[in-house]
Amino acid sequence: MNIFSNRFIIAAETLIGLKQLNTDEVYVKLMSSLGACYNINVCKDADFLKVRCDYFEHAENFVVSRKANLWSADSEEFMYIFQIPTLTKEIFLSSIQYVESDWKNHAHIGPGHMYTYITPLFICENAEKDAVKLLKRFRKYKSYRFSFWGWSEFHTALIECGENKIITNRSGKCVRKSLGRIIHNL
Repeated sequence: MNIFSNRFIIAAETLIGLKQLNTDEVYVKLMSSLGACYNINVCKDADFLKVRCDYFEHAENFVVSRKANLWSADSEEFMYIFQIPTLTKEIFLSSIQYVESDWKNHAHIGPGHMYTYITPLFICENAEKDAVKLLKRFRKYKSYRFSFWGWSEFHTALIECGENKIITNRSGKCVRKSLGRIIHNL
């Protein structure tokens, strides 16, 4: 039975296209894909932070001319990509603290703001159980002026290359799907 299950896992991985990647290969795949949509800023001021990816979108609807504006909304996303050998509880907490203090410097919150998503993404070979538990339970949501000025929400994600897993918190389920498509070419 054990031999069959190993063969089944190998067959399933080849059918789906999953392949064991190291952190550098995952990072290169992410950068080649995210570079089309995001403004990529290389960061050198934090320990394990490689890049900050910024995405800004403005949507509006008007009648007849641009002066008769019905509505407009600004959306922002900030993705902080950390590349580390092993994710520990201390590294996770210090990275989250850095992200919490940095993203506010780049966000434009005010009238017309709809949402801001902040995604700390950790790429590592393996992670400690305590760090994974913290990552899954991490939740940060804030509304501005009773949501008239929009909201901000954290989507934490972890790519564990040694286990070939993508782990996110509850609000980061959409990030898990996107990362799976990018990394495994699904």
